[in-house]
Amino acid sequence: MVTRPDHELTARVRPDGYLELFSRRTGKRHRCGPRGTTMWLALQRSGWQPESAADEIALQLGVDPASIRCDIHAWLAHFREAGE
Repeated sequence: MVTRPDHELTARVRPDGYLELFSRRTGKRHRCGPRGTTMWLALQRSGWQPESAADEIALQLGVDPASIRCDIHAWLAHFREAGE
């Protein structure tokens, strides 16, 4: 499944390495730590495909891609719920 961010969402990686997401539609702002920043960047590079992003991160970390997939899907679910 391909997931794309809302067109009203702006994202920037702050100088401290944290990702800041802002939804103009809801007015909500989210700040993500290193794990969230890594997932966001991997999702961007993979064309917003969670499975490909998980494979990329798993390869970099030398871990099982299945565990990363679970993390990415949970992370995306959190933002879907927050956007409703």
